[in-house]
Amino acid sequence: MDTPHAYKELGLSPEASDAELKAAWRRLVAAWHPDRNPAPDALRRMQAINKAYQHIRQLRDEPDTAQAETDPEPASEPAPPPEQEPEAQAQPDGGPAPHVRTVRLSLEDTILGCTRSLRGHFTHTCTTCVGTGQRVLAQACSTCRGSGAIRKPTLFGWLWNEEGCPDCSGDGRQRAPCDDCDSTGEVRVAYHRRVRFAPGMRSGDVLNVPPAREGAADVRLELRVEVAPHPFFTLDEQGVLRCEMPVNGYAWMTGRWVEVPTPDGLQHMRLNRDAQVYRLAGKGFPNGLKGPRGDFIVKVVPVFPPLNDPAEEQLLDEWIARTSQASQADESQPLGGWQRTLKQWQAQHKD
Repeated sequence: MDTPHAYKELGLSPEASDAELKAAWRRLVAAWHPDRNPAPDALRRMQAINKAYQHIRQLRDEPDTAQAETDPEPASEPAPPPEQEPEAQAQPDGGPAPHVRTVRLSLEDTILGCTRSLRGHFTHTCTTCVGTGQRVLAQACSTCRGSGAIRKPTLFGWLWNEEGCPDCSGDGRQRAPCDDCDSTGEVRVAYHRRVRFAPGMRSGDVLNVPPAREGAADVRLELRVEVAPHPFFTLDEQGVLRCEMPVNGYAWMTGRWVEVPTPDGLQHMRLNRDAQVYRLAGKGFPNGLKGPRGDFIVKVVPVFPPLNDPAEEQLLDEWIARTSQASQADESQPLGGWQRTLKQWQAQHKD
């Protein structure tokens, strides 16, 4: 059978996807199976459908051993989001590959550690039919009568050729639909795991969770950590946790107390008008996985309100005058010393 004929037999174009190819094959099998279709040419049509399907599979380098003895009802294909629920593939050792998914954590979760309850689905190859969608029976194949081959006439019926039986893959044994996977060759099971994320994990880190039995498969999880952006904190490449916060300029000038957000909650911190950068020891990001926590760097930005209110300007003038008088009375202070020198200078110029 040539390629254009194979696609025509299945009612598809060469641009059809693998999922469309498999869905078309199932639909035709359900319609033309000899056990359910009394038409005289049902067997011939069923064999042509199988042959076309196998031909296209071989062209795409995706051999598929599914045959005609399948369930007449088309099965639905599971379609989880690929970025969150990718399908597991076989490992070189024959076991299932880890189930890879991304877990989004907050910055507080990565600093303090957390436990997450993870739910999802895992698809694995059916162990009963080894992914073929069919069970091998002890009786001989009814199509080839156990020989594994069928004879076809050539050259006006004078000669005969033998071809491998498409219904038993040439081994002569009868097939039946696999009930464990509904003839799909795959089994989808749900899992529920509680996973502990240690302090110190960063975006891009991978946590491999030991396998646990879920149904008929050992589910292994490979969790990729993604840290969500934080409204206050930033973590630089060196692992230093930082925060920049505005503070009232007058509170900063007078050394008042303010509340600073930290991963452990709000903390009181006293401002110093000679400093804008503060270091809170032991409140930062862990130094390595499960390591001690580093320092938390806080930068304050003094903000002064605009003086567009006459009442506010009057209060500010009164406050400046009151504080200036106290400073000028003490000549050991810079403002007092300045006033004394200024008076001396004025007296010299008058003379």
